[in-house]
Amino acid sequence: MLTLPWKKRRSSRGLAGLALTDAGIASARVLQRNDGAPRLVACQFTPARSPEQLPSLLRTLAEEQKLDRTISVIGQNDFNLLLVEAPEVDPTELKAAVRWRIKDLIGFHIDDAVIDVFDIPSQRNGRARMMYAVVAKTHAVRHHIDLLEGAGLDLDIIDIPELALRNLASILPEDETGVATLYLNPLGGMLTLTRQSNLYLARTLDIGVERLSRETVNDADESIPEGGEIGAEQQSKITTSLQRMFDSIVLEVQRSLDYYESHFLLPPVSGLVIAPTEKPIPHLVRYMADNLDIPVRMMDLNALLDIDQPLSDELQAQCLPAIGAALRREEKTL
Repeated sequence: MLTLPWKKRRSSRGLAGLALTDAGIASARVLQRNDGAPRLVACQFTPARSPEQLPSLLRTLAEEQKLDRTISVIGQNDFNLLLVEAPEVDPTELKAAVRWRIKDLIGFHIDDAVIDVFDIPSQRNGRARMMYAVVAKTHAVRHHIDLLEGAGLDLDIIDIPELALRNLASILPEDETGVATLYLNPLGGMLTLTRQSNLYLARTLDIGVERLSRETVNDADESIPEGGEIGAEQQSKITTSLQRMFDSIVLEVQRSLDYYESHFLLPPVSGLVIAPTEKPIPHLVRYMADNLDIPVRMMDLNALLDIDQPLSDELQAQCLPAIGAALRREEKTL
């Protein structure tokens, strides 16, 4: 992605994924197989007392797990993902043309930017062809590389969360015909629309698990049977603030579905899959299902990966970007 060239060597230990936040380090190692589910060889979340502790935690992690092929997911605040009109230029001139096109769309000088691009397939004829540009500050990328290589990690690629989530969506059964995937982290969220391992649309949300979990559901709402439909009477028992946030997520999903259906030569997606969250969000799945015209369900990585010990929902949520990074299959930069 924004990065170093892909090193074409292979490792019997699989590919390692890392995701760093102020709260700690998520790490995972995945071994891809030609038949059967990918094998999750290792998965852990190492909490950090402060961001200053990350370098020492990384060094310990590198020594203990001997991570020899690593993809690291860059933080959401360290880059912009822009949907731009694809320039009609020779492929060798594409990045330079995109650089000129996006110079007024970012909040820093274009000379301080690292840029990569990836295409969007199956677009309708007669419309401007669109593509995604990944734009990061050079110093943020350099700091990320220095942090990991300074800990002794063999860094192959710096990836973005949207493509890590795309990798996870690609092993969902719904991905064959198209799927929307919703991932909520503590401070925000992300929605992707993918089909057959291709990312068509990505949106970020400003509503995360912390805001949602602060809202409470009235005791009377506990009488709704699991899997039961939330009707008007039950919806009125959900706090107004929580319902507003649920409605905001529904609106973003619906807008994204409408864009997907109108801009691509593809049938509607087959459903919405919601990734596990660190804290339970009561009735989120039912509310989405009641207000969207597509099937809605929760993701369970235990059912998608070959795992020796089942992962809790909390650990799945904490390590989801790292696992997604380790599921990467491309053998080249985008």
